Amino acid sequence: MSIMQPAPRLEVERDLRARFPLARTLERVRRPRSTIALLLLGLLVTARAGDLAAPTPPPGMVCVPAGEFLMGSDEGNFDERPAHHVRLAAYFIDRHEVTIGEFNAYVRTTDRFDVIEGPWFRVSAAACVDLLARYEQRYGTTFAKFQPAQPDDQAAAERLTLDALHWKAAVAALRVLLGRDRGLADGGAADLAAAPAVQALIKAEERLPVTFTTWRDAAAYARWAGKRLPTEAEWEKAARGTDGRLYPWGNEWDPAKARAGLDVEAGPTLVGTFPQGASPYGCLDMAGNVWEWCEDWFGEYYYRECADGVVDPKGPKGLPNGELPKQDPNAHYLQNAAKQGRETDTRKIVRGGCWAAGAGMIGQTEFNNRCSRRLWSNPDYWSEDTGFRCVKDAP
Repeated sequence: MSIMQPAPRLEVERDLRARFPLARTLERVRRPRSTIALLLLGLLVTARAGDLAAPTPPPGMVCVPAGEFLMGSDEGNFDERPAHHVRLAAYFIDRHEVTIGEFNAYVRTTDRFDVIEGPWFRVSAAACVDLLARYEQRYGTTFAKFQPAQPDDQAAAERLTLDALHWKAAVAALRVLLGRDRGLADGGAADLAAAPAVQALIKAEERLPVTFTTWRDAAAYARWAGKRLPTEAEWEKAARGTDGRLYPWGNEWDPAKARAGLDVEAGPTLVGTFPQGASPYGCLDMAGNVWEWCEDWFGEYYYRECADGVVDPKGPKGLPNGELPKQDPNAHYLQNAAKQGRETDTRKIVRGGCWAAGAGMIGQTEFNNRCSRRLWSNPDYWSEDTGFRCVKDAP
């Protein structure tokens, strides 16, 4: 009986030697079989632990494993201090910013043309054509022949006014985008979609980051995609990793690794154009190109309330649904400031810099594109330099 007991172990070792050349190498140096088995078992356990630590991300996303990282900077702006350690659960994050093509697919699929807050179509020929088709279907004519009678019903009149404004804006945007072919914008949507000049423009813009989106537009897209906007902590860890680096690629600013330091007229570029500027987890364009919305509300002194080792911080508590507070009707300067995202407690975080952040000012490009740099904007504010990327909880 005692002679037969070792047989199962021998079979296991024989199978391991067949599957792993390392076992055969160790045999040559006459190491004991028990040592070989223990070594290989350790390798298998380590591999299994690695699999559990890094689940496979969905297409277009990368995995940021659970663990601690250094957030903020004692050398940065006052709202970046103090640097503190944060522990996060594992999550997936988009490799690149959401593109014009991806956002347009969302609008078409959900038929949300009437509820998108920002004029995302300003930089998208495809979106302009979609809008023209929508209004032509609704009113049975092209914009050049659009001469509707004013409805008696107030709600219908308001809808007509809003549609006319959007329609006119889409035609005007398309004229700008088409340049010397601007005359095509006077035609119908079907003719536009078939025009080679328009098709070429649509193809060229598809991989640009979508901009002119409000925070609520970004959050709605993320929900539709089965994702969400990243918390400020999730965004920063994905950008800088765990070694406290200043930029996604390291501690030295390198203009060859980001779309940054350019004139405003230059605009963003196709996502993923700078693979050499990837973050430790493989995220692209986390410095430069466009600023990116985050989930958190902005608090100037929020970091002072964060103790080392805080777990999955969500930022300070803000107003529900991004609503603005009631203001003194006589304080017109406050009302105007609120519209530009400058009112206390109504500010959402944006991160990552953009192609023109600090351009023309000595040292500002390097400063604004650091991983720990914090900026903010009102949730209903849109801009040509602000887009977003999404995250998803890892299993």
